[in-house]
Parts: sequence; C-alpha cells; structure tokens
Amino acid sequence: MAQRQSISEPQAVPNRDHRLLLDRICKAGFDEAGRAFVVRAFASGVFWADFSDEEVMELAVVAQQHGLFDEGVAILDWLNRERPRYADGWRAHAELLDILGKRKEAARVAAQARRFLPAEITTSWQPASSVFVPSAGEDERFLEPFVQLRRQDEETQGYMTLFRGREDTFARQWANREEGKQGYVPVQRPMQPEDVREHLQGRKTYGIYLLTGESRVWTGVIDVDLAIGLRDRRAAEKEKAAIRRESVYLYTRLLEMAGNAGLTCIAEVSGGKGYHFWFPLAQPVAAADMRNGLKTLIGSLANDLRCFTLEIFPKQDHLTGKGFGNLVKLPLGIHRVTGKKSYFVGARGQATADQLSWLRTQRPAAAEKILTLAERHRTANVMVHPKLAAWASQYPELAELEAKCAMLGQLIAMARSAKELSVREEKILLGTVGHLERGRLLLHHLFSRMPEYNRPLLDFKISKIRGTPLGCKRIHSLMDQAGGGELPCGFDRSGYPHPLLHLEKYRQQPAMQEKVVDLKDALVSLKTAIVQVERFL
Repeated sequence: MAQRQSISEPQAVPNRDHRLLLDRICKAGFDEAGRAFVVRAFASGVFWADFSDEEVMELAVVAQQHGLFDEGVAILDWLNRERPRYADGWRAHAELLDILGKRKEAARVAAQARRFLPAEITTSWQPASSVFVPSAGEDERFLEPFVQLRRQDEETQGYMTLFRGREDTFARQWANREEGKQGYVPVQRPMQPEDVREHLQGRKTYGIYLLTGESRVWTGVIDVDLAIGLRDRRAAEKEKAAIRRESVYLYTRLLEMAGNAGLTCIAEVSGGKGYHFWFPLAQPVAAADMRNGLKTLIGSLANDLRCFTLEIFPKQDHLTGKGFGNLVKLPLGIHRVTGKKSYFVGARGQATADQLSWLRTQRPAAAEKILTLAERHRTANVMVHPKLAAWASQYPELAELEAKCAMLGQLIAMARSAKELSVREEKILLGTVGHLERGRLLLHHLFSRMPEYNRPLLDFKISKIRGTPLGCKRIHSLMDQAGGGELPCGFDRSGYPHPLLHLEKYRQQPAMQEKVVDLKDALVSLKTAIVQVERFL
C-alpha cells in the first residue's frame, strides 16, 4: 500500500493520469538516472492497460531507445494479445524480434498475425529472415568463460580498429522524441573498450569525429539517405519497387567498385533513414585525399539515383576554429529517435553476436588504395562504374548497358545479385536485351541466377520477342517512374530513344537470332544449364 501512495515511484500515478506517466517516461534522459527511472517504471508491471494503441507503441519504442529490448518485446506481446486487430503492433513485434536475431519467434508472430489481419496487410511486412540458422551466440554458450572473454575482447579491439576517429574525443547521442530532434554532445576523453561494449549493448549510443587533430582520417563514409520526398511512410510505400531496385543497385555497385579499387567497404543499415558505407584504412590519410578518393570511386553514381541521395564524409578538408568536424554514429548502436538498431548487411543475422562474428572477417585497406583514387581525381581521370574484369570481358554488352543506362543498370544489378524480378522488370529485360545479337545467351546468364529460373519457359518468352526494343518512355512507365525530368536518365538522342542505342555496335548487328547459331553460343548455354543443375543438387 505504501508503494501506491508514494509519488516518487512511477507506478503511483493514477490510471486517469496515464498520459502524465507516459510523458515522464518519454522525456527521461539517456543517462544513468533516466534509464534507472524507466527501468523502475517497467518493473511495476502492466501499467499501460488504459493507454491507446498508439501510446502503447510509443512506450515500446522508448523501451528500445533505452536498450530495454526484453521490456519492448513484452509490451508488444501484450498489445498483440489484448488488441489483436491493431496491425502496427504485430508488425513492430515481428520486426523487433527479427532485429534481435530471434528469427523463429519473429516468424511465429507473423504467422499469428494472419489469424487476425487480412493477408494483403501481413504479406508486405513479415520478417525478411526466412532461413532459420543458429546464431553465433547459440554456439558460444558452450565455450568456457575464459574463451568467451577473450573472444569478446578481440571483437571489441577489432571493432575499434575498423571504426576509428579522433583520438581524444568522441560523442554521445541525445534525442528529444517529442520534437523529433536529436544531436550529439562531445565526450572529451579517449574512447575505451567499455564505451564500445556499452554502445553495443544499447545502453548508450556513441559517434566518432572522423578528423584527427592533424586533419587526417582513418575511415571515410558514404552516407546514403532516402530522398526527402520519400521519408514519409505513405510516399515510400508508393515507391516501394523503385526503392528496392535502387537499394540493390547501390549495394552491388559500391561493393564492386570498392573491391575493384582494393578498398574495404562495410555496408550498414543505419537505423535511421538510410545506409552508411564505411571505408576503413590501415593508416590515416589527409581528409582531402579521402574525400577526393571517394568522389572518384562513386563517379556519376549519384546521377543514376532518384530515391536516394549520396553524401561523402568527412565534408571538410581541415579543422577550423574550436570545432571537431563531422561525426558519424558508430555501427550496431540504437538510433535514439527511431529506437532501431543498425546492422551490417553482409552478416548472416542481425543479432549482435552474428554481426561481430562477421566483422572479424573484415580488414582495413592499405592507405595507398585511396591515395591512388585521389590522384586520379586530381588528374581528372575519373573512374566511373568499374566492373569486374572477368565478367565485363565475357558479357561486354551487359557491362556497357549497366554503365550507361541507369534504368537497365538497376535491373542488371538485381539479376546479378539473384534478387527476384517483378513481371514488369522481367518484361523490360526481355524487351531490350532480348533484341541484341547475343540476347538469348545474355538473358539466360541473368535469369539463371534466379531461384525460380525455368529454362524452357524463358526460351519460349524469348521466341516471342518481336518488333523494336522498348523505348525509354515505356520503360519509365513500367518502372512507375513517369516523373519526366526527375528521372535519372541523361539519354538525349533524337528520334525513337531506347537503351540499346547506347551500344556502338547495335545498329550494325544482324537481326536477333531465336536459335543457337554456333558452337560458342551452345557451349555457354550448356554451362548455364550445368550451373543450374549444380545449384539444384
């Protein structure tokens, strides 16, 4: 009874004042005192029964922001049981479990949601993870404590080597959820392993200042954000297909370009509104060299995008005044506004153990690699869309189209990454690449990577190709990008424009062949079939 009368404890607030309690929890600071208050509030049991659906969701986000993931899961589980018709609650529950690496539980929640919600709602947001494999954390529970401790120390040191900034100062993130604002305050001392572990556990969120005191950098970052007009959920939903295409295109292009240049590229979903691509080095270089090197690396890639914007960090070449220069949030931390945790794309799971295990395979690149690119920038020898040499030499038509046509470039990148194509996207490839002299061979090369590849069916579709290639306007219409001047397309040929006019030899080629006409084509077709059989086996 004494606890009910105490006004210092959160559970003492009467039900009619639940809005006041929610406000106090939402405004709790991201320091030890604020986190302790939130912990005490949740320890009092279910106090949100009188909250609206949106208020319960807000409470779950606050729990995640303070690193209280178990509490966040418990709140969403309660919301699903008590108010099963609230779709956003099911979605948030499945997404949170997926982020925590609890893929089986996430799939179970998504399956339960289908009992209460229409199928068209649940299909678009069920967890992306479909293969349930044991996480690294499940393997580590069998290790002896000493081995676990040593591995944890190695992972922390490796993390600090890859994501290294100013030596004497780092920053802590703060957020005001009511106003949707966030920022950083400097922590003027060297970062310690304990700080990194605190960041990885979600208790606090830290960032690094990229420039050292001598205006040199250990790592550069390409920040990829959704275009301002697509940051609203409804607007993003309308452009879902275009965003998906450009996401795959960006990831594929940047990793290939970085690999071709000898750089290490670590792709991270930032937990906010986009991605971070990190480029760590084994030795520091001048900030100007890092910036010029990354400019050379991406070339005109930004001009091919409509849904995303690219920005290179650091933005400045030298420190001026008393400032510390640009900072970037460290990976695997919680974004204090959205409550979402960032994660690396290359890892097999989103659990922290899986992420750190994958990170152990990454090594900083030699500084000479970025200096070489910086020198090319100074001599105006800009490297645009470098391709893997073997693939480009074997399929030069695809390499050239990928480099010169942003629309086809996105679809070719998706096909090469074995991403499923929609009916419209498939139609575009058939209606363009299919008109080339080696069109049949090229299409089988692209489609053979698909999980649903059907060789006889594709041959039948190719045999039906007639007339002229799909024009640019028709392609834009099929890709739901009829925005005219906003399109990432610089094609200015007169007459009837279509992507194949980018190829110098297109107008001199003979008509498209529907059958294999020489042994070389037959051999490549046979190799494609063998690859498909090997995948099946």
